[in-house]
Amino acid sequence: MELSVSNAVARTLRSILYRIGYRMVRLDRPFDFEAFLHLALKEKGELFFVQIGACDGVSSDPIHRFVRRNHDRVAGLVVEPLDDHFEALQRNYAPYPAVVPVRVAIHNSEKQMTLHRVDPRKLGTLPKWARGISSFDKDHHKRSGTPSGVMIEETVPCQTLDEVLEEQAVRNVDVLVIDTEGYDAEILHGIDFMRFKPKIIRFEHGLSSAVISRETFSGVVDLLHRNGYELALERFDATAYQRDLVLGG
Repeated sequence: MELSVSNAVARTLRSILYRIGYRMVRLDRPFDFEAFLHLALKEKGELFFVQIGACDGVSSDPIHRFVRRNHDRVAGLVVEPLDDHFEALQRNYAPYPAVVPVRVAIHNSEKQMTLHRVDPRKLGTLPKWARGISSFDKDHHKRSGTPSGVMIEETVPCQTLDEVLEEQAVRNVDVLVIDTEGYDAEILHGIDFMRFKPKIIRFEHGLSSAVISRETFSGVVDLLHRNGYELALERFDATAYQRDLVLGG
């Protein structure tokens, strides 16, 4: 079994992957996530996506450009719990009514959680990526060197992914994008793959910054492998795709 990787988190990734039956190969060019989206769109003719942790829908966003360019054939849900991010998300997707913003955090068991996020009043003193580091983990900001003094707590409502899909009457998901700054693995383990099996799943592993542990990542890879996915790995993110997407049939 092969995994393609660019900018490898080399030794860490190799030691994990070899133990569970994968080997790592270097890409000749950077991985192109959008190309995989176009493959799926070509195969199906139209796509439905769910993006968890959508932030404002634009900042460091891996799917916004694709949705904008293919809005006549792409619909979906963009899920974001923080009020200021959600308002921006609504504005940015207002021209595309087939994309529905949902103000909630995804959690497998809790109905509300504390998010640790950068104080919006202090964003101007920080790099642009600091907008997107909100996390259930109170120490997550330390991994990026963000000062504790700019962090605040905010309580947000939570639902399971299944609850959101049921409320929105979603029967099938073609593409799932997850960026929750440390909770991605739990969401993946909460998926009922008998109910729906996305063609493409993109998530953040963050191994080089210890966003998740080696053991957690190994469990995620095994879960996806057992459900028929191959993986392409980047430095911080991974894209799982159903094998027939690139093999045909």
